[in-house]
This record gives sequence, structure tokens and C-alpha cells, in this order.
Amino acid sequence: MGDTIRRLLAGAACAVIAGCGGGGGSSDPGLGTPPPQEPGPSPSPDPEPDQLTLDAAAAAKYAMGREFGNLDPSHNGEDNHRKRYGYPNGCTAEALRGANCASAGNYLLQNIHFAHTAKLPDGTKLRGQGTRIAVLDSGFDVDHQELEDKDIVAYGDLPVHRHGTAAAAVAAGKKDGKGIMGVAPEAGLHLAALPKDNWVRPVMEATKDAAEHGAVVQNNSWGLAEEYDTAANDQLADFNAAGANFADYADFLSLRLGAPAGDLRDLFESYRDFQKTGVIVFANSNDNELGAAVYPDKNKADVEAWAALPVFPGYEDLREAWLVVSNAFFTVDEKDGSILDAELLSAPCGSAARFCLTSDGTAHAPNPDWGDDGYGVSSGSSLAAPQVSGMIALLAQAFPDLSPAEWTARLLATARTDWKSFQQSIIGEQTFASGITHAYSSLYGHGLPDMKAALAPVGKLSVASGDNVFSGKRTSLAAGIATAAPVIGNGVAKAIAGREVMVIDALGTDFYVPGKALGGKAAATQPAGTADARDMVGNVEQVAGTFAFMERGGGAPVPLHDVTVPKLFFSQSLGHLGGKTAFSRLFPLNGKGRFLQLAGHIGQEGDGSDAAFSLSRLAASDKFATELSFSFGHSAGGFFGAETRGPFVAANNTGSAAAGLSFSAALPDGWSVGVYAELGSSFVRADPTALVDYGASAYASGGLTARRRGVITGRDTVDLYAGVQPRPVAGKADVHLPVGRKDDGTILYDKLTVDLAEADMPLRLGLVYRNRTNNDFDMLFGLNTDFTASREPDPALSLSLGLKKTF
Repeated sequence: MGDTIRRLLAGAACAVIAGCGGGGGSSDPGLGTPPPQEPGPSPSPDPEPDQLTLDAAAAAKYAMGREFGNLDPSHNGEDNHRKRYGYPNGCTAEALRGANCASAGNYLLQNIHFAHTAKLPDGTKLRGQGTRIAVLDSGFDVDHQELEDKDIVAYGDLPVHRHGTAAAAVAAGKKDGKGIMGVAPEAGLHLAALPKDNWVRPVMEATKDAAEHGAVVQNNSWGLAEEYDTAANDQLADFNAAGANFADYADFLSLRLGAPAGDLRDLFESYRDFQKTGVIVFANSNDNELGAAVYPDKNKADVEAWAALPVFPGYEDLREAWLVVSNAFFTVDEKDGSILDAELLSAPCGSAARFCLTSDGTAHAPNPDWGDDGYGVSSGSSLAAPQVSGMIALLAQAFPDLSPAEWTARLLATARTDWKSFQQSIIGEQTFASGITHAYSSLYGHGLPDMKAALAPVGKLSVASGDNVFSGKRTSLAAGIATAAPVIGNGVAKAIAGREVMVIDALGTDFYVPGKALGGKAAATQPAGTADARDMVGNVEQVAGTFAFMERGGGAPVPLHDVTVPKLFFSQSLGHLGGKTAFSRLFPLNGKGRFLQLAGHIGQEGDGSDAAFSLSRLAASDKFATELSFSFGHSAGGFFGAETRGPFVAANNTGSAAAGLSFSAALPDGWSVGVYAELGSSFVRADPTALVDYGASAYASGGLTARRRGVITGRDTVDLYAGVQPRPVAGKADVHLPVGRKDDGTILYDKLTVDLAEADMPLRLGLVYRNRTNNDFDMLFGLNTDFTASREPDPALSLSLGLKKTF
């Protein structure tokens, strides 16, 4: 058994290093610079999240820095490697002639400049601070200028070797103005060296130690020696054919590798344990003719079996936080940055396409053979993988509350696919969330990582409520979130305005917006469903119909009609009197000028219903009139009859009861004036998904009106009104404000108690004009504005026009 392991790792560590098999070795003292490229537009979700700011101008400036582009080889250095792989020099292929072709700037292509210039709320740059990257490799020169003085946890002895030094530096090399810099230059490192034999348990122990030291990703730029470098589809076919003879895949693999099956199981279990807090990243084999499946233009090829453990029975669950990384040359259109071509150098993603990415592994990287400040050009998946590992560290800093599976999904779901050979090799589509799908290719997996897209919200932002972001209800911000509502006012909106509220994108990733951004324009000043000019016109028209026949017969004094008008503009219950289901009836009592009026409306929409009634006693003389009214309202599936959106005003049912008093007086020249006051109580039974429990409260409203008859034609009237809409005067609300989430998706809340009486004063101004023509046409016009008595009144204006024929 020992001889088998020694043969497996014979000669030197290079025998197990994926990069050595495919291309590392030559060196080039030149330092590359990124080709000119216009950055794409910054993501601008509405509202823009607060916890991470992407700055296109800062990113473009940063990309012109020398150290940023030093990872890119010189043109000669890249062309030398192209010849080794049998490819023509860059941009000389027939299909690229005449295009604005340029060799791709490695970090530029993957939008690392957007990540490095992104800022967290405390001003911290997104460069991996507070994270740790585990690198398991051949050896490391910790005195090289890229690694010197970094936060490094060394596991066991660390021999010096250029391969591991290059991989560690590409992942997390320092940004200090010298040489290159890593994708996550401020991340710490956990370094462990591969032994030359008996390697299974040491790899397991190094993996466990990396997890104990908080590594968020483990980079594995190594693979099996050539004689054991088997294609996944071939090995899977062999295992399926002979599976009955083995207890599990580890038992099967033990026979091939000569390693104890128990040790292999322990290793695989250490990967499973590591994934509780980190992502496993493996470089694909550099043998691009590995396996038996036929792929476009690559002859016989598939992913390496050792790197693709999650495709084997018993280990499928590992794919959630496991990435395989292939290597390719990329060329771009230097005018717009679009990818013109990607020439695959390594084995394709193949069987692992659903959890595979492709990066550019041809890089100007540290080479300690040239000294502690030496560099050389190498090419292989070994230098593609640590770029992806660095990106995981950046995502871990940006989104510390996500699970490793979610960091993985963000990279896969946002990867670039915009080149011809990708589109020609698509073999499937993966669904990451409702409405979020991403194609994957037999050659390139999900494509090229794009950090700008991975850091921005994917899909629409939503407010999540319930226990968990994945199982709870989501309310899209794009559809409008109401944080204020009739009767309740904007007390809750004011209470959360200065706080950060967690919102989530389609993948369940947490972003944060200021509370004042919720509700949309005028949400705090014009609660959703508040009566507008159309309602005002409809209310006046409905009540006018009550008195129409009496007016014609001369049986009702003018003040009797006028005293019923003020409440139409300021009563909660009768705020929606207009409509097909509304009614108003007048019943005479004993004595001249005394009446009862019954008014109300009943509505049904979907599963919700709304009903309100008012019973009034009217008394009038020639010049004065009074009205004492009692009103009741109930809504099921709504919020006091209003159409509301979002968990801040979600309710199973609401109700109100109020008493109102009106007074009107007739004045000379066709004028009359009126005053109205209402005092009521309300209750809200919260919906299970609601973030606010309102309970019972008291409210008041009131206003003034002026009516003028015979304004223009002699048969017309105009009503002017001004006053206070229903406003809470007593009541408390308990608010559960989403402020974060755990890595399992559990939503974290802050509990606030809000005094509803602290709501701003909601004011209303407007007019209603009615004109009855000689042909009994009613011309209607309404103008209404609602606003608050606050520093930012933000008035909401509505206009209504109508024409009706009376028969």
C-alpha cells in the first residue's frame, strides 16, 4: 500500500499539482497592464442598498493602477504559452480579424476593480479584511514580498515551493505597490503543505485545522498524479458497474489509490464539516483530453474525478459549497469589454458543469526561484482556482451572514456567459431561486466570474417577513411598500425612517436600506388607499342624489343639504362613499326640517371585503343646520377599506366606530360654510405575516368647508374644503423590524414600540365643482391634495374629471 501511495506522489510535490501538469514553468520578467476598457454602469437598485456602495468612476481609476494589472502577462509572455497549448497568438485567429480585439486584463475582465473600490457603511474597502483563505499546496515562500508580514496560520512544516507561493499570492497577495496583488489582498491565510506520500490523513487534518481557524474557503490547486488522473464520467461508469462489490465510493476509490477506505471517508467527511463555514475550491485537471465523453472541439474530455467529488453517489450534497475551476485564454473587444473568444486550456467542466467556473489562469505570479521579489509567467488551472477562492473571501466580507452555499450560488448565478463558444456548448439551465436561472456549458460550466454582478442585488429587492428568508413571505419593493395607512397615520413610518431595514434579493441575500426609503413617494403623507379627487367627487355626487327630489320639490332647506357635505371629506367611514355599492337615503321625522340619513357602502374584491355605514340625525332651519352622526366600518383582508401593500400594514381585519358632529350656516350671495369634527376608535387584527401589531387606537378628524351656488351658470356649485384627515390621538404599535439574518436564513428583528399619536398631522385641501346643464348633463371636476404638517410635506395631488347624463 505504501509503495502505491509513493508511486501516486512520486518524484516531487509537482506530481500532484494540477498546474504543473498543464503549463506552469516558463518565466517572463515583464509586467503587464490592463487594456483600456470602459466600465459598465453601476448597479442602481431602487432604493440603493446602503451596506455596499459600488462606484464606477472609482473602479475605472483603480483599474489603471500598475499593481492592479501586474497579474496580466506581457503579450510575449502570453503568446509563448499560447504556442505551448497549440493556439495562435492572441487576436490573430480568422474569426477575430477586424475586431477591436485585445488580450483580456485578468482582474479587469472579472470586475475585481469594482470589488476593491466598493465600500461598506463604515468606509472599509472590500478587499477581504476579516476573512481567511486556506491554501493546500506543495509549499510556500512566506518571505516572498507578496506574503511577508501577512496574517498567516502555518499548519505543519512549510517547504518553499513556487507553486504554492503563486497560488497563495494570487488569492491574497498584498496590495503594497510592489509586484502583484491578490484578489483578496487583505485576507489572512491558512497554509498547509501536501506531503509526498501517505497524504490522505494529512489533507484531512489540514482541512479540519483550516476550519478551526475560520477559513471561509479552501483552495486546492492540486490533483492526482497522471496515472490516477481519471475523468469523472469514466470513473462514475466504472463505479456504477462495480458498485455492488463495494460498500461505498470511498471503498471503491481505496482500491484505485491504495489508500485506506476509512481514511478517505474521514477526508470526505472533513470536507462536509468544512462546508459548514467555508467553500471548497478545486482546480480542474490541465489535461484537456481527459475522459471518454465527446465535447465540442475538445475531442475526448471531462472534468477530473478527484476535483468533482460531488458527482459521485453519497456526496452529492457537497456540490452546494464546492467549486471546480477551469482555465482559458480570453480575448475581448477593447471598446466595450465584451468577450470575443475563450480558448479552453484545461479539462472542461463536463460532469461538474453545474458547480464549475472558468477563469484565466495565465498569470504573472511570484516565483521564489527568482528570489523573494521574483516573478514569472505560469499558466494552469492552479492559478485560475485561487482567483475564485479570493472572490469567495470578498463575498464573505461583503455578506458575512450568508452560508457558504449562498456565496457559491452568487458566483455561479451571476457569471458571464457572453461569448459564442459558451452559447454553443450550453447543456442545461440551473434554477437558483424563483425567476432566477442561469445556463451552464459543457466546456465552461457557469462561465466567467463577475464580481460586480455578484455584489449587486440579483433580481428585485423585497422585504422578508416570517421566520426565515427562504420560507417566509416576501414583498417586492418594486411593487411598493406601504408604511403608513388610513387612521393609523405615519407614526410607524417616522419610527423606522432613521433605521436600517434588511431587504433581500431573489437569492435571499441580505441588503440594507434606510427605513425612509420604504413606502415610495409620499407614502408617509398619502397612505395607500387614501381617498383621492375621484372619491371626493363621488362622495358629493352620491349625497347630492339623496336631496335631488326634495330640492326640486322645494321641501328641503338649503342648509340641510350643506350640513351633510363636510363629513364627506374628513370622515374615516365615509371616505369611499362613491361607487356602485354606495347608498344614501333620507327619511323625514316629525317636525319641519328634521330627518334621518342612512349612508354607506359595501365592497367585495377578491378575498377581501369592506363595509361602512353612517346613521345621522339632521335638523335645519332657514339658515342653520346640524348633524349628529354615528358611523361604523369593517374590512376583512384590508386596512380600513384601503388597498395596502406590504407587511407593515398587513391585517386580517380592521374595524372602526366613530361619532361626528356637523354644523352649517347659510350666508348671503349663495354661500354657506360648514364645520365637522369626528372622534372614533379603531382596531387592527394583524395578519400572521405582518411586521406591525397595531391593536386598538383612538383617532380624530375635522375640517371646514365653504359652498358657493350659482358660480357660473346658476345651476352649479363648488365646494372648497380644508382640514385634518383621521389621525391617531392614542394607541401603541409593536413593530418587528427586520435588521439581519443568520447563515441558515433565520430573520433577526429589532422590536420597537411606536406611539401612534406621534404621527404627523395629515392635512387635506381641495375643491369639487358640479354643474347641471339644461339637458341634465352633470359635469364634474375635482382637485384634491393630501400632505402632512412636517418638514417634508411632499404633497400628493390628484385630479378628477367626469360627465354624466341624468334621465
